[in-house]
This record gives sequence, C-alpha cells and structure tokens, in this order.
Amino acid sequence: MAAKNWKLFWFIQKLNIKTAFLSKGDAFVNILMMLVNNFSFIFMWWVIFADKGTIKGWNFGDMALMFAISCMSFSLYAVFFRGTTELPRYIEEGMLDNYLCSPQNVLFAVSTSFSTFANWGDFLTGLLMYFVSGYVSFSGFFFFLYLSFMAFLLTYALRLILSTFAFYFQRTETLGHNIFMTFLIFSNQPASIFSGVYKVLFLCIIPAGFVSLFPVALLKNFSLGDFLIFTAGTSGFFVLSLIFFKHGLKHYTSGNRFGIR
Repeated sequence: MAAKNWKLFWFIQKLNIKTAFLSKGDAFVNILMMLVNNFSFIFMWWVIFADKGTIKGWNFGDMALMFAISCMSFSLYAVFFRGTTELPRYIEEGMLDNYLCSPQNVLFAVSTSFSTFANWGDFLTGLLMYFVSGYVSFSGFFFFLYLSFMAFLLTYALRLILSTFAFYFQRTETLGHNIFMTFLIFSNQPASIFSGVYKVLFLCIIPAGFVSLFPVALLKNFSLGDFLIFTAGTSGFFVLSLIFFKHGLKHYTSGNRFGIR
C-alpha cells in the first residue's frame, strides 16, 4: 500500500509541474513574486536588527535561521500536501465520497489533491536564508533539513486537526484558516520576545515555538534534551492529527455527489 501511495504521489507531482509549466512565464513569475514577498519581509527585519543590534538575545543570524526553517517547512506543506486545506469544503459539499471510493489511502489522497506551485519560492527562500545565517556547516545542513522536515510534520498536523473540525461542526473553514494563519504569523516572530503565559501559548496552544524556538536553538547549540522534546513533540502532534482524522471520518455523512478521481 505504501509503495502504491508514493507512486501516486510522484505521479501527482509530475502532473502539477506539467500543469504549472503550461505557461512557463507565469510559473517563473509566481515563484519570483513569492521570493520578492518573502525578502521584502526579511528586509524589514534586517533594518530593525541593523538599528537595534539584538532583540532579547536574538540577532539577525538567528532570525535568518528561523526564516529558513519556517519557509522550508511551509513550502513542503504547500507544494505537496496542501489538500488538507480543502478538506472542510470536501466534507461540506460531499466531495469526500470521491476519495472514499478510491483504492488509495483516503488521507493521503486528500492531502495530495491540491498544491500551490508558487510556494517553491518559499523553498528557495529557506535555502538561501540558511546559507546567509552564519551557522553553516556540512553536518549542520543535513540537520537543518531534518529539523525542517519535522517542522513540516507539525505544520501539516495542525492544519489537518483544524480541518478535521469540519466533521463535527458546520462552516469551520474560516475559523481553521484564521487559526492557521495565526500559527504562521507566530512562527515568523523572534521566539525570545515571548515569555510567561505567552510562551505557554506559543509552545502548547498554538505550537509555533516548535517551528522557530527549538530548531534555532538546536542549530546554534545542540542539546539532547531540546532535541528529544522537539522530536517527541512534533511526532506526538502528528500522531494526534491522524487520530483526529480517523475519528472524524467515522462521523462523515455521505453526500449526494458521485464522481471518479
């Protein structure tokens, strides 16, 4: 089953690339505009750090690492598994029937059903920001890729949990989108500015700290304790999202649409 799912995955990705490059000019412009958008935001922080020097112990190199992790993790989600964003609509409109009738794993098929090619710009941003961070090494690069992948799992898991609420309540798409956007905004802020109750919110309620706080700390000064907390936290959140989806699927009421995908 796993081999069939990955075969389907690569087929979908090839199809997405071919579709995106039906107009090569549009494809490159979309990526370029994403890069411009990202670096305009990063430039704003560069100006702030150039003026302030540090913000509660963080310098621009730390911010560059944070941007690298957040951009890489979000790009993996948006390019390959953004279909979870569409899950509430599939549920409300009865379109999930198409996936339930498919021989593929339902969650995998839904997750890979939608992607945004422009987010390759986020991927390039992440790579570039890692190399300008000042914390570059051969072994550190592969550790950076591992941390980015784990941060992607957390991003995917949170979006899946928010989308799964649609199994239980009506019109949750906007609420889920707003909470997810809050998570993305928090994950692009210096982790050092959060303390007290805000740090609890930052780490536990909206777990943006697992995208910005732990990866930066681990890349700067490796700590086995932080590594275990980060790995266990992201893995646990991912498993929780799968449980949420499996339980929510039992509450799904079939719609009146039928189609073949």
